[in-house]
Amino acid sequence: MEADPTKDLEIIAHVMTIAETHQISASEALNLYINQLKLKSEQKKEKRANLLEDLQSRLSPENWESVMKYVRHHPTNSELETAYNEAKQSGRLKPVKLLVGGTFYLRNSDFLGNKYLPAGTMLEAEIYDGILCQVWLSPIECEFIFIDELEFV
Repeated sequence: MEADPTKDLEIIAHVMTIAETHQISASEALNLYINQLKLKSEQKKEKRANLLEDLQSRLSPENWESVMKYVRHHPTNSELETAYNEAKQSGRLKPVKLLVGGTFYLRNSDFLGNKYLPAGTMLEAEIYDGILCQVWLSPIECEFIFIDELEFV
């Protein structure tokens, strides 16, 4: 992980603000800040687990296994491109527009990480069970998104 001096300064300023506001030492403020980060992390883990359980209950067993197979497998660019071309040729891909902008987690053999997509971005999507869609940014970039976050055009 690369050092980010700007982020470090923001954290220091935040910790010092906590110390001054509550009239405590910088060490105590740092401990409060760390505990707050731990609590937020636990809450995120719990929320992810709840979302996962909800999604599993809403998808058919076949589509759940398909999603899990995708999550566990790191596809190569050629595998993604083949899947995209098969979906395109069979007519399963539909043009869609993102209703909600946000950061999406994408992966392929060249890129693993987040990309921000603004609302209104045009994509292609394949529907799974009317709940979940696999959207394609390009023939080698895809992500799963809930269907209610898309508008079919």
